[in-house]
Amino acid sequence: HRTMMKMAKKLGDTTNTTNFTQSVADRLQADPNPSIEVIVLLGSPGGSASHYGLAAQQIGRLRDEPGIKVTVIVDTVAASGGYMMACMATPGRLYAAPFAVVGSIGVIGQQINIHNTLESWGVTPLVFRGGKDKAPLGMIGEVTEEGMRKVQMTVDKTHDAFKQHVVNARPNLADSIDSVASGDVWLGVDALKAGLVDRLITSDEYIGERISEGARVLKLIKYDKRIHLPAFLSSGPPRYLKASVEEMRKFTLDARRVVSKAASFVGELPDKSPDISTVAAVRALGVNTVNAKTN
Repeated sequence: HRTMMKMAKKLGDTTNTTNFTQSVADRLQADPNPSIEVIVLLGSPGGSASHYGLAAQQIGRLRDEPGIKVTVIVDTVAASGGYMMACMATPGRLYAAPFAVVGSIGVIGQQINIHNTLESWGVTPLVFRGGKDKAPLGMIGEVTEEGMRKVQMTVDKTHDAFKQHVVNARPNLADSIDSVASGDVWLGVDALKAGLVDRLITSDEYIGERISEGARVLKLIKYDKRIHLPAFLSSGPPRYLKASVEEMRKFTLDARRVVSKAASFVGELPDKSPDISTVAAVRALGVNTVNAKTN
């Protein structure tokens, strides 16, 4: 809400900013022929199927809103989970730069097993399961044919679901999904021929094109309100730990100097302490307390 208000002011909108941030539903009801386009600048090499699948569904939810077009543009890479998200663009609106890397419609599972190594050192790993298919392949347990089969079955099922997801999002790939879902990747120019993308264009070119057509383009910026702390407390992640320690060391040394000066000052006070203004004046003139008294 705050971001949209800022954009409204920046663009010189003379209407109330609350109206500017009204819900999409209100806008669609007010306009019988709405024209709202959401441009997603997507770049990702992929990751967990569960997480990317959820992100893809969120894009799909937006795409399915009446009167909204979702344009996805890939400037660098949309592979595996990245393509799982990218393919959720409104049909015909998935764009890529000529040398962007696209595809990798596949699934991979990897596991290190040290069971035999442990046994060679006289260590016997013990694994207890509640359910025969629980964690069929682990790090220390014995590798079995049944365990390998079970893991491969899970990978294959996930791959089948991935392919169906792509076909549902891009029906034009229904007849060629097996050939493009081999896990291979394509450059943008080849991805266009394979039907994985719909147009070759960079995000800057496309946005500039829309502006030249008279579209009002707004950029959504994430705003984080930060709390300012002393440098040695706000240096951030562990890679800055050395700098934080150095800041703390300097702070400690400075504190010690202040304490030392104060102790020296107190130690030089006469037995019958005069008022503090007299002592300060004597210290400022650079004479000792004895001379100050005789004068």
